[in-house]
Amino acid sequence: MKLIRIVGLCLVAVFAMSAVVAASASAALPEFSGPFPKPFKSKSGAVLIETASRVKARCKAGTNVGEVTGPKTDVVTLRLTGCEADGFKCSTKGATEGEIVSSPLSSTLGYINKAKKEVGIALESATGAAAEFTCGPASVVVTGSVIGKITPINKKVKAGKPFILKFTQAKGKQKPTKLEGGPVDVPMGSVDGGAPVEAGVSARVEITLSELAEIKA
Repeated sequence: MKLIRIVGLCLVAVFAMSAVVAASASAALPEFSGPFPKPFKSKSGAVLIETASRVKARCKAGTNVGEVTGPKTDVVTLRLTGCEADGFKCSTKGATEGEIVSSPLSSTLGYINKAKKEVGIALESATGAAAEFTCGPASVVVTGSVIGKITPINKKVKAGKPFILKFTQAKGKQKPTKLEGGPVDVPMGSVDGGAPVEAGVSARVEITLSELAEIKA
């Protein structure tokens, strides 16, 4: 069940499927403009997960809610729907069939390329596993993290208008795999206590805040 080993990664991703911004404890750019907190919602369409061997899994959509709590901190909970792997529906305990709900997630804002003012978000679990769920007879645990590129930068975005967060992969390898000066951040998933495996995630997430906001870089 290779796909089952991978579908969990969509969690990490489209969990993405929504994060807004955050970053290290330092006051250096990039950072999110105040005042704080700033509640937000996000949504995505289809999410593709692919291994290096070209095995694929998909979720149909994602919706997320969270809050930017400071210039470099946020929390978010993600909800994915229409999730399948190997012909099995994937579900978190207590959720609707085909629905995966994350644990609380946090994100780090940083440069993908400082010289070009390209800014990314590294999204990961705030408590340990990003999500736990079952796909048919298999039990899946999602760990690791995933980086997406966020835009626009150095531009005020009105309340109700979206920031766009894109996760990109090719042949099962995430692009990028790290922020400048940071560790490698890739999504991982394991089944029934087995060894974690790496995969790539592609998704487009729209993040909408409740008030005027800007990512300064």
